[in-house]
Parts: sequence; C-alpha cells; structure tokens
Amino acid sequence: LDSYSEIIKKMGEVAVERKYDGTRVQIHYSRKDGVLRTFTRNLEETSNMFPELKSIGNWIKGDSVILDCEAVGMGRDGRILPFQVTMTRKRKHNIAEASESVPLKFFVFDILEKNGEGLLELPYFERRKLLEETVINGLSMEVDECKKTVDPVEIEKWHDQFLGEGYEGAVIKKWDGGYLPGRQGWNWTKIKEAEGETGKLSDTLDLVVMGYYYGRGKRAGFGIGAFLVGTKKDDKWVSLAKIGTGLTDEEFVSLRKRLEELVVVNKPNDYLVEGALVADVWVQPEIVVEVAADEITKSQTHAAGIALRFPRLVRFRDDKNINGVTTWEEVLGIGKLT
Repeated sequence: LDSYSEIIKKMGEVAVERKYDGTRVQIHYSRKDGVLRTFTRNLEETSNMFPELKSIGNWIKGDSVILDCEAVGMGRDGRILPFQVTMTRKRKHNIAEASESVPLKFFVFDILEKNGEGLLELPYFERRKLLEETVINGLSMEVDECKKTVDPVEIEKWHDQFLGEGYEGAVIKKWDGGYLPGRQGWNWTKIKEAEGETGKLSDTLDLVVMGYYYGRGKRAGFGIGAFLVGTKKDDKWVSLAKIGTGLTDEEFVSLRKRLEELVVVNKPNDYLVEGALVADVWVQPEIVVEVAADEITKSQTHAAGIALRFPRLVRFRDDKNINGVTTWEEVLGIGKLT
C-alpha cells in the first residue's frame, strides 16, 4: 500500500516492524534431539550455511522451537550490510571463511511452534509475547522491535526513521492476525521505498527472466544486451518488460553465465511472447529479479496487454523461486488497473 491512512483503514490496530534487507530463515531447533535445521521461504534446506547458530541452545528458553527470522549481514560499525553482500553467505563451500568476512545477525520476528505446540492460529500479539519470553537477545540473535499503533502519522514517522537507519522501511502487521504460511494478504503489508526513490509505482515487482537478447557495441562482448521478464497469467507466462538498464557490466556478464545453464532450444509452450519481443535466446523460468518502473501502461506489443514504463533492475532475488513472483492480480493492483 502507498497510503498510511489506507493501512489503518484496512487493518485497524497494527504492529510496525523494520523491513530487513537480508535472507529469510526459518529455524527448527530441538534441545532434546540436538537437531538444528534451517530453511528458506521455499523450503530449501540451508542448515549448513549458518555456523552462527551452533550456540542457539544458549539463546532459547524451551525444549523446541520453530522461529521465523531474517538473517542480515552486519558491518564492523554495527550497521546492516547491503543485500548483495548478505547474499554472498548463501553458498555451499568456504562457509567458515564467508562467516568471518560477513557475520550474520538473526532478527527473529515470529514463533510458529514451541515445545511441540503449534502457534499459527494464535493472534500476532500472543505469539509476540511468547517470542519475547523465548529468545534471549544477544550479539547473533535478537527479537526485532515492534511498535503498536492506530495512527497513520506514527507509521509514517517510523517508516522514515527505518529508512534513515539503512533498512528497507516498515512492515505493518495486523495486531490480532494469525500466521498465514506463504502470502500474508492484508495480514502483513509494507511501504517499501521512500516515495519517488525507485519509481512512481507504489511498489517494485518480482518477475521471472524468460529470455534474453544479444547486445550491440560493448555489450556484444557480453553476449547479452537486454532480457525479458514477466509473470504468470492464468497458466501462461506473459512478458511485462524488456530490461537493459540497472545492471553494471559485471552484472551483465554474471547474468549471461547464469542464464546459459537454463537455455532451451525453443520457446516454451507456456510462454506468450510474439513479434518484436521474441527473444534471441529462451531460458527456463527460474531466475527472479526485482524491477522498478514509473508506471504500468496498456500495450499492444506484450501479450499481457500491459507493460512496465521505464523498467530497470533493482536487484536479483536469489532468495525467491518462481512461486514468489508478483502475481497477475498484484501487478494489476500495483498499477492501479483493478
């Protein structure tokens, strides 16, 4: 949402938390069995990637827990590190060296289970109380701060404060809402960017790379000059933008290498792309990118019937798979086309 008053009107009493620009981690810990496992939002197991959690038994009051948190790289000055730096920790090799150069802190914002009891249906404020009673704050883990309000002016003040501190802004959560796995609907909302910072749309979009085009001039040496992104409409992937800005030379080279592993000979049957947008090279829909744009307009070129105006890459979303892309309904909502 892009209006603080609209948030209160739609959600009522809310909790306001910082939006961390890190990697989502769900932690499963059992003291009795000595089991510690971690997962991404897509249930990819990452248990070996976080040596910081080897002492978690000292930070937990209870026999077993499932915690939802965001792992964020921390600089020596105590400030959070950029997302791209944090994501260098997502690796399978040289983990010890990486943890030395990019130490993580786990900001815990929810508790889903404690001592064998599922907590998903409890309201937010009850889960929050249990969370604060369960986690012992320290250098590597702490319960993130939340602020309770029904005042849109206070939400705006805290959102601006969080941006100034280097965070992504605010996450707003319904005070008496349950925990909804997957998409949270109006249970959680966000005002992610400062107004006008990355575009005139109310939010950025997470889209999948469908194919790419050979470059000209300097980019000819990269083998890529632009790429096609889209989302799923019904059971077909439809393009929304052809992107050639927002990447450094190094990122173009890196993207080309990543896409080479996903190349397919022919356009996939579930891709709706025609005419001038037909890619030089088609790829499987696996890589997700975050895209900003000025607006969403009607289009006769894109099969979707709409397109992003002045699209540019914000970042690669390696923490998401294709199930996490912005849905067709969300695209229409962001573009105020519903």
